[in-house]
Amino acid sequence: MDVAGVRPVVEQYGGEGFGVRARAGRWLALWAALVVLGALLAIAARAAEPLPGDLALARLLQGLPPDGAAGLLLSYAGDAAWFLPVVTVAAALLGRRWSAALFILLASVTAVLVGDALKLLVARPRPPVELIQTPGPTDGYGFPSGTALLTLVLAGATCYLLRSAPRPVFVVALAASSLLVVAVGLSRVYVGEHWATDVLGGWLFGGAWLLALVAAYRWWFAGRASPVGRH
Repeated sequence: MDVAGVRPVVEQYGGEGFGVRARAGRWLALWAALVVLGALLAIAARAAEPLPGDLALARLLQGLPPDGAAGLLLSYAGDAAWFLPVVTVAAALLGRRWSAALFILLASVTAVLVGDALKLLVARPRPPVELIQTPGPTDGYGFPSGTALLTLVLAGATCYLLRSAPRPVFVVALAASSLLVVAVGLSRVYVGEHWATDVLGGWLFGGAWLLALVAAYRWWFAGRASPVGRH
């Protein structure tokens, strides 16, 4: 046996395996950090009172002229976010990317379910009309912001699916997604439906759920691509 010829191959694949484990460890650490930070924020948010910074940011944003560009953008950004699942699924179907359409659909449905479950668990009241301007009766719970959670999951999933696209396309998608996530989050505070910490909670738990979805998607594709998965 040519030991000298075998050694580089072993080192190559051994090195690749180590690299994969290292990347998996970093992603797992990031997921754990998001969950822990979200859980700590959820514990603090169980009280009805606004957390530090909530009231100040709400009054700052609500001081914007409602007929100005920023006010109009923040007024409708949250509503536009709910059209994102329809648009992304339709685009994937038109491109005959069936697995991508299914991934976006599952991401949308599960993100809503996760957000609703966390709201019932934390049971934080929405901002009261006595403190800030609200759109109406403060029914339901506020933590985390389901719209912020959904937007981050969908924007992140879309960018993940576009990771192999030409670099200019990916950069534009990443920038647009980041702006959308921030605009939607600020809009929830601007219209008085959520405190800023509700939005932050949506981003933290949304990021954790996005990582879980991407991991499941990659595992599913790896299983289909492996020789075992084809038998």
